[in-house]
Amino acid sequence: MSQYLSKSRLDLIHRSPYLYWWKYLSGEYVEPEPTPALTFGKALHCRILEPSEFGKRYTVAPMLDRRTKEGKQKYDEFLAASEGLTVITREQDAQIEAMYNVIKDHTLASSLLFSDGPAELDIIWENQGQTFRGIVDKYAERRSIIVDLKTTDDASPEGFKRSVWKYRYHVQAAMYIAGMRALGYEVNAFIFVAIEKTPPYQIGLYYLSEKDIATGTSIMWQDVEKFQKCQQADAWPMYDNIITELTL
Repeated sequence: MSQYLSKSRLDLIHRSPYLYWWKYLSGEYVEPEPTPALTFGKALHCRILEPSEFGKRYTVAPMLDRRTKEGKQKYDEFLAASEGLTVITREQDAQIEAMYNVIKDHTLASSLLFSDGPAELDIIWENQGQTFRGIVDKYAERRSIIVDLKTTDDASPEGFKRSVWKYRYHVQAAMYIAGMRALGYEVNAFIFVAIEKTPPYQIGLYYLSEKDIATGTSIMWQDVEKFQKCQQADAWPMYDNIITELTL
């Protein structure tokens, strides 16, 4: 199972096969502690997509002055009592609740994200001898729509378009549509719910054209081909070993 391909693994292959080798094959990679941004993103997804799980996975840090002996002791007691839970700050918790409420009050976003159907759906499928894996944020069953929740600095059409290109969300959309269909799900659309990370937490909803999905599919298979060639040759190159002109 170690050689399955996900969107994040293809991102590494696309950038540099060496990065994939270093992270998954070298034995040298050490998983870093989650950043506050990563913890926040996962907690937000849980609050919106799996609300009944939120209290089982997360706890809010108490307001304590940990510079004092008493504050330090009480915080250590809090951590011991919260073993197995991920700690978020009060500020993070307040922001998550504020964003949750904005989504809840948004007619279209809430009708998609809170509709019937599985959330955080782990999918594994085969295509042309290659195993793929992904996690679908939400499958709105009644309308057969894949819904993907994204936090962003700019949820305007122009701003989110830049994010789609930068983070290769069109490749993700193509992958997940293909994966769900391979597993027998009907898919009528793939919709992004983009919510800004700063007040007033504006929301934009977007879908990609068939042309953009086709482009994402083409790029995905180019990355897969690169991966398979590296795997067969057991050669995982870094960036090109030449001096390259940059055209700005």
